[in-house]
Amino acid sequence: MSLLFKTPPSENISAISVLAIRIGIAFGFLWAGFGKVANPEGVSQMLQQMAGLDPSMATNMTLMIGSAELLSGILVLIGLLTRPAAIFQIIILISSMVMFGFDFTAGPAIWKDPAMLGVAIMLLLYGSGKFGLDYRISKTKQEKVRLT
Repeated sequence: MSLLFKTPPSENISAISVLAIRIGIAFGFLWAGFGKVANPEGVSQMLQQMAGLDPSMATNMTLMIGSAELLSGILVLIGLLTRPAAIFQIIILISSMVMFGFDFTAGPAIWKDPAMLGVAIMLLLYGSGKFGLDYRISKTKQEKVRLT
């Protein structure tokens, strides 16, 4: 019974938890970004109908958002520039909620955005964790400072 309630060492569980969270949100942003970049016409038609955007503006906006989603997803996945990438994700998620309204029962899977927003805020505050390139780079810089 104590095994169920025993707390694992905090450093290990935190590092693994942040890695799992990074993989999850990265997958969401990579999936969404790829969908927009691979089929900008389909998404831009939705933007035209739901937000009343001009067709050329909707296509350009779709490609820009899709590219930002892909880039931020890749950066979060590998743990490089995690905090700036999380800021991009926060901006994208809040913009999506503002554009499509806060009715979380309608729109293109809008129900997931509040949950992903919480995860992106957590990454902004916590960073990449032990299993990210940000951690490795900062550790290398610290070692160089100690050697000089």
